[in-house]
Amino acid sequence: MKALRRNLSYANVTATLALVFAMSGGALAARHYLVNSTSQVNPRVLRSLETTDRRVFVQLARSVTVAGALSAGNASNAAHAESATTAGNALSLGEVPAASYTRRDCTSQTGQVKGFALIQASTGASEHFAPVTTAYNCSGASVEARRIERGEYEVHFNGNPELVALATADAGKTFPSPDTVSVKGEGPGDWRVSVYDAETQATVDDSFELLVP
Repeated sequence: MKALRRNLSYANVTATLALVFAMSGGALAARHYLVNSTSQVNPRVLRSLETTDRRVFVQLARSVTVAGALSAGNASNAAHAESATTAGNALSLGEVPAASYTRRDCTSQTGQVKGFALIQASTGASEHFAPVTTAYNCSGASVEARRIERGEYEVHFNGNPELVALATADAGKTFPSPDTVSVKGEGPGDWRVSVYDAETQATVDDSFELLVP
């Protein structure tokens, strides 16, 4: 004990207390954050951390499905969206604008009518092809008709490739009409039509409609 007192000095006591404080301070640091603000970190370190975080997120985003997101720069699909700008292909289908999806062509297989014509038959109709005003042709070209003889006409849909057509009598003021209409194909877009009156048992110059399905 005497030997301890002989070796005890101010310097020894100070060194011992410093060691104790250093050890207790380390324990305090283990239980508390020494850095509690980004202002205490070098800006270059922060930028490096942001770059690393962004790279890791991009890698994860390729295989992770996000259940909900406030916004997305790009997405393959979405089950629901509160709002969205117009998708690149939302205004067209099969590269056809929505406003023109009923195609005005003769090759589409969607089921639209390929043509129709209302033939105003009369004894004074021309024997030469003349334009039909009430008509539609999927080729965009004109529809023409001519009178061959009483009750027989030829109707031509220019540029139309179809081979099948249906015809019916236009009853007009006489309803129901006693007329029977026969159709004979003469080639693509070309038909010969005969109107037969069952009461008189003779062909008659009565108007008829031709439909190309």
